[in-house]
Amino acid sequence: MKQIALLLPALLLAALSGCMSPRQLPQLPAVPDPSLDAGGTCNDTAARFVLGKTVDERLADEARIRAGARLVRVLRPDVTHDDEQRPSRLDLQTDALGRIVAVRCG
Repeated sequence: MKQIALLLPALLLAALSGCMSPRQLPQLPAVPDPSLDAGGTCNDTAARFVLGKTVDERLADEARIRAGARLVRVLRPDVTHDDEQRPSRLDLQTDALGRIVAVRCG
């Protein structure tokens, strides 16, 4: 009888777990939010003043503002990145030391 009393909570828990619905994870959009590219045209020529400088958050933001871009992305040589093109994004490519070696929109 004592064994049944010990086994009963485990059986009850197993039975109730079958009644629970799985936790729903939020769905991520399959396509990027188009509003991120709405408005603003990137002009990489206006951001070329950063070439040769060491990238930091302030400098990247200033380059983004001067270029008229909505977004800025720093591309480091040791980090993989997607090839998704966004007309309103400014890309700052750096070398291994963090110096900006290329500026382009997309």
